[in-house]
Amino acid sequence: MSDAAASAAPGALRALWGVVKFLRRRPWMVAGSVGLLLVNIGIELSLPQFLGNAITHLGRGKGAADSFSLFHLVAAFAGLVTLRAVIGLFLGPLRNTTAQQTLGDIRAAVYDALQRQTFSWHDNARTGELISRASTDVFRLQDFMFVCLLFSVDVTAGLLGMLAYIFALSATLGWLAVAAMVPTVGAMAFFAARLQPRWRKVHEQHSAMSTVIQENIAGVRVVKAFARESAEIAKFRGKRDAFLAEMFRTVNYWAARVPFAQFLFGLGVPLVLWVGGRQVIAGDMPLGDLAKAVFYLLALGGRIGVIGQVTNIIQNASSAAQRVHEILNAPVTLQGGTRPWPTESTAATVRFEHVSFTYPSTPSLLVENDAAEPPKPPDAPKTARRLALDDVSFDLVPGQTVALGGPTGAGKSTLLSLIPRFYDPTAGRVLVAGVDVREFDLRALRRRIGNVFQETFLFSASIADNIAFGRPDAAREDIIRVAKAARAHDFISELAQGYDTIIGERGISLSGGQRQRLAIARALLTDPRIILLDDATSAIDPKTEREIREATAELCLGRTTLIVAQRASTVRNASLILVLKEGHLVERGTHAELLAQNGAYRDLFATQLTEEETRP
Repeated sequence: MSDAAASAAPGALRALWGVVKFLRRRPWMVAGSVGLLLVNIGIELSLPQFLGNAITHLGRGKGAADSFSLFHLVAAFAGLVTLRAVIGLFLGPLRNTTAQQTLGDIRAAVYDALQRQTFSWHDNARTGELISRASTDVFRLQDFMFVCLLFSVDVTAGLLGMLAYIFALSATLGWLAVAAMVPTVGAMAFFAARLQPRWRKVHEQHSAMSTVIQENIAGVRVVKAFARESAEIAKFRGKRDAFLAEMFRTVNYWAARVPFAQFLFGLGVPLVLWVGGRQVIAGDMPLGDLAKAVFYLLALGGRIGVIGQVTNIIQNASSAAQRVHEILNAPVTLQGGTRPWPTESTAATVRFEHVSFTYPSTPSLLVENDAAEPPKPPDAPKTARRLALDDVSFDLVPGQTVALGGPTGAGKSTLLSLIPRFYDPTAGRVLVAGVDVREFDLRALRRRIGNVFQETFLFSASIADNIAFGRPDAAREDIIRVAKAARAHDFISELAQGYDTIIGERGISLSGGQRQRLAIARALLTDPRIILLDDATSAIDPKTEREIREATAELCLGRTTLIVAQRASTVRNASLILVLKEGHLVERGTHAELLAQNGAYRDLFATQLTEEETRP
């Protein structure tokens, strides 16, 4: 990762704390888990006391043992062990429920964060990367949640309690235990500091592999059409092998170092036996107290062994938490205003005042694999990216139908995207109904604008649900009305379940023209004041396009309509035509006026007209 990227990445502790804070939503469940755990720790600390006292009494011979009730000790010991098991029956489910519900909260927060982000943020983020972070990385936090709910308390209370008991038995043995712990914990901390970046690389490699899977599932038809199956399989295997290699290096790194740390602590046990045994021989310590110290020390060793496993979990989770944290805390650069939409009688004028815009190119997320790749030298003509729109100004009156013409890449779709404020202009202002769109409440603004995008997206739901997506409470009669206006009713009626037919993912079971007609119906159902059609009839044959244009003309009355179209028939009937070229507004006027100017529109119209005449 580059220095800039590394400095921008959230710290591991900060990211983990951001995850832990979600536990505050369930204080009683957390308190119950911790309370039950403390009771179990108390039982665990008391058991060596029973065993040590028994050893002391039994070691003194028959006379001393007569006054000692072995039955009572065994009964008390068995009772405590039983109580600990019963507590575990409640503690386990409570801990699991708390952890899983908290993970559900994190997933919901990640989803909310993704929904709040802007178009530009999503433009510069890979879909596979987002899916990996929202699913796999959140899942990796599961073990960490269990650690937070149990192990942090267990280690803190258990280690402190056991050390306190050892010091109470013998200060010398207590300091020996501390001396065994310090180098062990220090070694683990040293190794752990070098483990977390390794897990980050593992997660980045996994995301790269997930991106390949996502892209190939989405583009499976393209892959098959060009007979690229073997090449795509080889690409996936390359990403998979890179992921597994990084995973093996990380796991083996830790697995090879934990035994060394445990060896350091293991040296403390014979040392305590040696020093404590000499105290017992000298009569300075009862045999049972030495047994207690050894029991506590062995329990400490067990906890330190678990620390090694949990450290691996924490370092794994910390890199996952960083990746989730980047989504949860990504700044939302486009904030809505507070102004509501004007009353229905207010005209929906559209005004551009010296508007310029360029698409942001800064990556939305830190991806180590990308940062590690050497930058490619830019081509000389592209060293400075031109503006997608450059000083564009125009006024549209209410109810006007405006066609946007121009070659591919002229800025037509970009211009449309600024009206519902999918992006904010780099310079200038966009006004709707006389108000800067930045002052509007975003929902109020977008609910009054009907959008039909160039690439139609439909959900895996019924046709009726897809049409009613922007107005879920719409009556079936209204859904049918707009479907008829979009010339979709006939083909819908021919389907097995009609409007209740479930269409495949992205509407793949429908033709391109059918999908576009559903998208037009979806936009009309919201009763918008402004309609934006981004080449919405490109996949429809000329006859159907004419029928749709005639049917929607009545519905568009009183609404300002902007149409990006490549067909001369659509452009010819517009009351105003705006011609864009390389981001500049170069011509404006009616069809007849622009033809008379013998400029860019005349050339464009002539080309389109020829194409239409030669179309079979």
